[in-house]
Amino acid sequence: MQEVKEVNHFVLGVDIGGTTVKIGLFDMNKQLKDKWVIPTDTSEKGQHILSDIWQFVSHKIDPSTIHGIGFGVPGPVRQDIVLNCVNLGWGEVHIKNAFEAIASRDDLVIKVANDASLAAFGEKTFGAGRGFSEVVMITIGTGVGGGIIINHTLLEGKNGSAGELGHMIVDPKYLFPCNCGKHGCLETVASANGITRLAKYHLEQCDQASVLRTTPHLSAKKIFDIAKEGDLFALQIIDEAMDYLAKGLASVLLAIDPDCLILGGGVAMAGPFLIDRLRPKLMAYLSPFIRDLTIRLAELGSDAGIYGAMALIE
Repeated sequence: MQEVKEVNHFVLGVDIGGTTVKIGLFDMNKQLKDKWVIPTDTSEKGQHILSDIWQFVSHKIDPSTIHGIGFGVPGPVRQDIVLNCVNLGWGEVHIKNAFEAIASRDDLVIKVANDASLAAFGEKTFGAGRGFSEVVMITIGTGVGGGIIINHTLLEGKNGSAGELGHMIVDPKYLFPCNCGKHGCLETVASANGITRLAKYHLEQCDQASVLRTTPHLSAKKIFDIAKEGDLFALQIIDEAMDYLAKGLASVLLAIDPDCLILGGGVAMAGPFLIDRLRPKLMAYLSPFIRDLTIRLAELGSDAGIYGAMALIE
């Protein structure tokens, strides 16, 4: 008979973003019992963020019942030490030491990882990647992030930067500037902002008819929606972005040969249409070495990070 763990103790999965902090309360059987969102106070170099989390949680449940906390942060992490989080105002932060001092407890199990990697870990453990041992997830939103799981283990990397898929150089043609300081990164041509940038660039460079020309407040979602309706110009934009995405992913997949590729983030809301436009290009770049690849859409949505953070805690 499978042992059932005590349910009067809890684990927190915490996903710290630049605007909000998502907090999931899980029992010891990994069941989500409640979840909350609080604002992220990035003032004074983010020094109040951890204390805000503990204060909030302590008012929601008896803090003595918390067994452990997993944290996801928007930056590189190595051996549970945050190396840098520009969006939070953090430099190097030893979250375990800092949080133990705030909570006045040295018995808390505390683990930390990159937020995009934890979204991948959450999907692999509880979502679209269940049952697979090697998983690559790419999160396509405002930017492009990702996570890599090998033999059920989240890949962190020596510099804490494994899974920074958005910063592979894939575009020698347009060389759009990236927020990282380089030019031609994957996220400059395949993120939501990148797709919109491609559309605006081509609208200025040609006179091809398209509904996009009269579409106010152009966005990736609108481009996808218009492409689904058969607009040739919009389809060309989507296909160009998918070609860049396929090139970048092929480099990763050929190095790892995973069981499953998961597509997440806001752009993945395009659904099966996204996979249909991506798959033939991706499989052409993978040929003849990878012939069989499961491609799935993420299932956990914005909760993937809290599930992944919780899964760090044994």
